Amino acid sequence: MSGHSSVNASENYAGAKACITCHKAQGDAWLSSDHYQSMQRADENVVLGDFSGTKYTFGKRTSRFFEQDGEYFIETLNQQGKQQTYPVRYVFGYRPLQQYLLETEPGRLQAFDVAWDTRPRSEGGQRWYQLQDESVTDPEHPFFWTGYYQNWNSRCAACHTTNFEKQFNSETNQYHSTWTDANVACESCHGPGQEHIQSITDKTYSSDHTGLKDLGEKLVFHFSDGDPIARPQQSPQGLSLALDTCGACHSRRSELQEPSGTEPYHQRFQLEGLDEPLYFSDGQIREEVFVLGSFLQSKMAEAGVTCTNCHDPHTGKTLLPGAQVCSTCHAPTVFAAPEHTNGHEGADCLDCHMPERIYMGVDARRDHRFHRPSPKHPNSSAPCKTCHEDASEGWLTDALKAWPKRQGASPDTLGEWAALNQRLSALDVTAVNAASNLLNEDKLPSLEEAALVEKMVVITPQRMLEKVSGMTDDDDPIIRQSAARAAPSLPEASQYQLLLKLSQDPIRSVRAEVASTLLSLSPQWFSRAPQLTALLEEYQQLLRDSQDHPGANLGLAKIASLQQQIPVAIKHYELALQIDPQHIPSLLSYSDFLRSFGNEDKARRQLELALRYGSDMAAVQFSYGLQKIRDKAYQQALPHLTKAANSTEAIPRYAFVSAVALWQLNYRKDAITVLAEAHTRWPGNYDILVTWAKYAYQLRDVTALKTAVKALGEYYPNDATYKQLLGLLN
Repeated sequence: MSGHSSVNASENYAGAKACITCHKAQGDAWLSSDHYQSMQRADENVVLGDFSGTKYTFGKRTSRFFEQDGEYFIETLNQQGKQQTYPVRYVFGYRPLQQYLLETEPGRLQAFDVAWDTRPRSEGGQRWYQLQDESVTDPEHPFFWTGYYQNWNSRCAACHTTNFEKQFNSETNQYHSTWTDANVACESCHGPGQEHIQSITDKTYSSDHTGLKDLGEKLVFHFSDGDPIARPQQSPQGLSLALDTCGACHSRRSELQEPSGTEPYHQRFQLEGLDEPLYFSDGQIREEVFVLGSFLQSKMAEAGVTCTNCHDPHTGKTLLPGAQVCSTCHAPTVFAAPEHTNGHEGADCLDCHMPERIYMGVDARRDHRFHRPSPKHPNSSAPCKTCHEDASEGWLTDALKAWPKRQGASPDTLGEWAALNQRLSALDVTAVNAASNLLNEDKLPSLEEAALVEKMVVITPQRMLEKVSGMTDDDDPIIRQSAARAAPSLPEASQYQLLLKLSQDPIRSVRAEVASTLLSLSPQWFSRAPQLTALLEEYQQLLRDSQDHPGANLGLAKIASLQQQIPVAIKHYELALQIDPQHIPSLLSYSDFLRSFGNEDKARRQLELALRYGSDMAAVQFSYGLQKIRDKAYQQALPHLTKAANSTEAIPRYAFVSAVALWQLNYRKDAITVLAEAHTRWPGNYDILVTWAKYAYQLRDVTALKTAVKALGEYYPNDATYKQLLGLLN
């Protein structure tokens, strides 16, 4: 097959067949696993869909599925809105859905979004099934099946093959990808096996030098002293390798290097935080996040439990059926007793502590936080709704409050964290004190601590400066990365000092976050610290390895612009928008770039496209409103600026500019109202407080003036402007 091959991408890899030759039992177990079925070449032995010439119509698209000369084809709508026939090269999975990979050009594979539902007909299966809503069948939709977001080479292959090498040519926009095994095989976990095989041949093999990746030892848990929960006899050290191995694919993350590497997780990937909509505000899974971010919130992770304590590493299945696996560490005499289940005969460990979430319409995945439902947070009652479908939230909350408390159970920290996280998400300034107390009193999982801090610093940046600065010395790279993520809410001088400190962090995920954040700083800061140039060079290389991603090209464009390499910057902006014409961050950034060189017409076109594709985004409305101000269309600007300021995505600058525009258009009381509301959302913002006070003084609004000056004095008691305004008040 032209364009790509299953030939070894590296001579260090031997392939699964070589491994199974000696490790038959493990091989047989693997052959029954989802890992084995993760991807296979399309032939009569693995294709489960009806390719007898059947047609399937959904939205704007009719697709025909047929077989010819032993090969499988799908005739469907292409990017130009015309019918075209594509060969099916591989199948993706097998239960409950089987998806098909189509070769749209040599080397480029796309995941077709009509899958075969493999469930029995009695369960609603044995049918063609559209994975997304009707709008996605429009070729202009960003998630149309031929687009970037359905590309296998860039978004799927690394975790569905062994030893995948992308080999993308940005000049030709072509892939020449290679891999060793077209599924998740032995060397995906154990590392390259050729040295191991050679050591057997040469009789140099030893337990100290196997030639394979060390996966670490899982802890053994024992019951003792009447404790209903099993504990490890040794300290939970050296387990990171097992989590690194599984987490490499079972996590929502961005790549910092090819996943086939053997370095620790945070050297290879950036783990996504607990942001909505990926997670609910209580940390429960919402979008598909692939387990690790969920598991790291759990007390099990803290205790040293790892994946293979519950799952067989070769079959992937749990070691015991259903909730039986829970009983290996949680004594049934306590946790299956009526006192624990509150008399609910149908209550099950999994249903209550690992609630399911349905993806792609039919595919159930379980949450891996192993949390207990809490009356402190509304979403915690979600597992209860499995049986109590018609119960009100009030009834469910009261039922949880009345649930018997197990003697010796730990405090409900998760419930408290979840409630505070939800309030902070709504920019509730009154939650900051309680959140600070929780951070000081309890050792939260790193992801939960990071979620609170990143929201708190948006609300009260000055107050959080010391906390965020202290995070740069934390032992956990998740916390240090979070400090870099929080930096943009701080004043530029504070940002610079914090980022400079983190710029030589030993962990690549932290340095990458620092470099990404640095690109939003004014160029003047770079001349002060030569080491930042080295950091940007490292980041630049990282981005070059991912030039098939629009975000990577956006980063490269920003770096080139910073270095005054104008043609290079244009090249990367154009490539980003070639990959995804609707990539809003690239459209906005390119518009600003073009304007800086006086190309107002083309800059305006980028903004118009951004408004067309992202009218619900605050940043788009704000940028478009500013453009209207530059065009002197002040009245037309106002609705856009107001919409941006009122958005839940708003930042202080949006409200500030909206207030200034209202003032200049003589809507002066409205301007003061906007600033007062902005102060409630972002207490302590200097520009908002000073402008509020000055406008109130000019309008002779004594009440507003007193309130603004008082707040200014609380946050900036030594500020010259505060003292001047205080004098005017007196």
